[in-house]
This record gives sequence, structure tokens and C-alpha cells, in this order.
Amino acid sequence: MLHLLSSPHRSFGALRPLTAHFALAAALLAAPTFGQSKSEVLMQGAGAKIETSDVQAELQRLPAAARERVLAQPDMLRQLISNLYLRRAFALEAERQGLPKTTEVQHKLQTARENALAEVLAEHIATAATPDTTAADKLAATIYKAEPQRFAVPAQTRARHILIQGATPEARAQADKLLAELKAGANFEELAKAHSADPGSAAKGGDLGLFPKGRMVKPFEEALDALQNPGDLSGVVQSNFGYHIIRLEERQPAGTKPFDEVREQLRAEVVNKAQQDARMKEVERLRAQAKGDETAFEAFLAAQKQQLPATTAPAAAPTPTK
Repeated sequence: MLHLLSSPHRSFGALRPLTAHFALAAALLAAPTFGQSKSEVLMQGAGAKIETSDVQAELQRLPAAARERVLAQPDMLRQLISNLYLRRAFALEAERQGLPKTTEVQHKLQTARENALAEVLAEHIATAATPDTTAADKLAATIYKAEPQRFAVPAQTRARHILIQGATPEARAQADKLLAELKAGANFEELAKAHSADPGSAAKGGDLGLFPKGRMVKPFEEALDALQNPGDLSGVVQSNFGYHIIRLEERQPAGTKPFDEVREQLRAEVVNKAQQDARMKEVERLRAQAKGDETAFEAFLAAQKQQLPATTAPAAAPTPTK
């Protein structure tokens, strides 16, 4: 079975055909609890075995997107199973060699156990404190009304431009020629795609999208401010980028994002705060019960300092000569 680690494209051999195995893997997530269906052995050897319940538990620890990737690519699932098997086999071999009896390993095991239990408790507290969707939406709406400045949208302008790079007479002549063609009825978008030196907007017909005041360089912004109606053209405008021809597309007044647009963001804030507050409440409860022993602390510190390597004594100052 160890061949899976070095050759992920080989089959499971005696386990089951690929299609049947993949169907089983997809079913792992469908079972609501581990104990409601028979757990089948997927890999075994060296006294260790990995069952479907083991893989299901590991998959549940992954983010949803990662689970989907694993189940969509059988080789990734094979690798996951192989890694679980090797981890278990290594652990069993460590036990056979008596390693868990050493002080160092006992400390590691105790630390791992405490970490796991602490994480489980933190998750349990967070889950219990999570408000339902209705309550979260009410709190989100309260925040939205109380903090309107957070959702303010400044006035924005949408424009197109054609950029001719350079400050030479030839560049200016080209810009003048394009402006004359536009005034004669030429299509702005087509000319921008064909001649604009701004790669970010040229492919979109010169469209710069919506932007607030102060985003563009001063000569560009001053020329744009002078345009009154959508479709108005500027003259040839020079900036440090070259020569521009600008067309006003639209102006949007300042406003506020609608609640529906920020609902999910605020709901997440509400949930996160409720969970964090609940965890911190438990932290403070437990911290309030803690009583330190300063005498024991000082004794421990002194003992630890005695075990530190002796520092090299500073060299004696040279004796001054007469």
C-alpha cells in the first residue's frame, strides 16, 4: 500500500475499482454522523488501518473548497489516505519502541491533548454564542443605521480617454488629428482601442470606470471638471503621461451603499463579535480564578538561572604604563 506515496497515479489494487472508490469517497461527506454507517477499511498494513470514518473526519476538518478539490481529484484522495496511514503507522511504531514512556514524549502528548481540548472548547463557546440569521440581521441593521459614515460613497465620475505618449510635436499632431476625427463623428471606442497608449483602458475602448475626485492627475481632472454633459469631449490635454483626449460618460452623486449590499459584511461582523466576546468572557472568568505564587516563581527563576551556561568574564583592563 505504501506505493501510493511515491506513485499517486497507480490504482488501489485490492481495495476497489476507481469508480467505486470515488463514489465511496463522495459518500463520505453525505453521512451526517460517523456512527450511522458501516466504516470500511481503505488501507491497512504494519498493524495500522485507515477506515472511511477516519477519512471522513479528516475531510470535515478541511474548508469546503478544499474538500471539493480532494473529492474531484481521486489522486488527491489517495494521497490523503496514504498520509493518514503513514501517520498512524509511525505512531504505532513509536509505541512499540516505548517512546511514549519518555518524559519528553509524555510532555508533547499532554500538550497536544490540552491544545486539542482548548480548541474544542473555544469552538463550542463560539457555536453557542452565534446568533441566528434573524438576530444577526437585526443587529446588522442597527449598525448600518448607527454608523452611516462607514457606508458613504463619494461622488464619482466615469470617463474614457485616449492617451498619446510623449511630448513631441509628432505626438501632439497625432492627438490633434484624433480629436478632429472624433468631432467629425468617429467612434471613440474604436479609436481608443487602435491608438491609446494606456493598456489598462485601451482594450475597453478607453473606459476608465468610475473614480472619485482626486484620483487623476491635475491637468486631466481640471479638463474633466470642465465637461458638463455625458458625451462632451475635452480638447487635447497634456500631462506627464502624454496627451489625452477625454470624454465624459457619467457623474454619480455622493450617496450611501444600500443595506442589502453590505448585509453579509455586517452579519459577519456581528457573528464574529458575538463569538469573540463569548470566548473573551470565558478567558476572563478563568483568568480571575488564577492565583500566582510569587515565592515559588522567584525560586524557579533563580534555579533556572543557575543552569544557564557561565558567561565569559570580561577581560581585565590593561594596566597603564608609565
